[in-house]
Amino acid sequence: MSREEQSPSNGSPEPILNPENSQLPEYQEPSSMGLKIAIVVFVLIAGLAAGYAWVQHDAAQQLAAERADLRTSLAQAKSQEDALTAKVNALSAAQAQEEAARAQAEAAKVAAAEAAKNEQFLPNSGEAPHHAARHVVTRRAPVEDPRWKQFQEQLGSQQKELDDSQKQIAQTQANLDQAKSELAGNLQTARTELGTDIARNHDEVVALQKKGERNFFEFTFEKSKTYHHTGPISIALRKADSKHEYCDLQLLVDDRGITRKHVNLYESISLYPEGYPAPVEVVINRIEGDSVHGYVSEPKYRVKPEQAAAAEPSAAPSAAPAPATTSASVNPPSATPDVKLEHR
Repeated sequence: MSREEQSPSNGSPEPILNPENSQLPEYQEPSSMGLKIAIVVFVLIAGLAAGYAWVQHDAAQQLAAERADLRTSLAQAKSQEDALTAKVNALSAAQAQEEAARAQAEAAKVAAAEAAKNEQFLPNSGEAPHHAARHVVTRRAPVEDPRWKQFQEQLGSQQKELDDSQKQIAQTQANLDQAKSELAGNLQTARTELGTDIARNHDEVVALQKKGERNFFEFTFEKSKTYHHTGPISIALRKADSKHEYCDLQLLVDDRGITRKHVNLYESISLYPEGYPAPVEVVINRIEGDSVHGYVSEPKYRVKPEQAAAAEPSAAPSAAPAPATTSASVNPPSATPDVKLEHR
């Protein structure tokens, strides 16, 4: 039966598979304990950094809320201060007017009395101006309101608290910046230890391809149930969320369906098709609406099917030497140095 007859009845195109891959024998890809340890260390570091950043973010939000409350209190206090200042100024003006009116009335009385005295006692006319002037100059000192002093003290304490809050916010921001830089450094270190570089755009994909270590296949497709053949695998986009930067993928590797949900932007998906000495990687580096853009990278060399089939029985001639058989099944490329690699 041909591949066209085996395609699904719903009209979806079946991915074109390499006929050589269908003839490959059962083959278990070697596992790397160092790679697993590095991935676990990377996950732990990322989790700790994310937790620390979340705590610092929560503290910054709380300090920002306190700062807003203090600003509101300061604005209310300022309005109260302005109202009290207006009242004090009004009282001072009224008191000054009363003092001036009282002084004028007393001056008028004194002038009238002095005029009467001058008419009766002419020798005493020289003392009247001095006495009248003394009455005019005499004024009472304004009484200081104790509430004004209390309000000034309260305003000073609130200003001090606001300054302390600003210092704490600045310190928290500095801690957040330091945590971000440490997280970026840890991610870069973990990525270097894993030996995997993530290309964020087409130019970076070209730069990685120039190294000559892997083959790269870029793709762009929309959400559908149809598989798109890309390099050694086939991919179908099930869901895309550009706001939260993640997507759901359905992968077809060696005629086996694999579902990967909530794949984040720039997250590397490692796959292990048969005949590859290193994993095949899938990376999504752009999500726009219901479409995604990314690339698939595969090792530049792979084991030839006939040589892999010939090397497998020779690696385990008998069941007696169990350690040798285990080593050959776990890491066949290193156990059979005479196996040649096929350039893709």
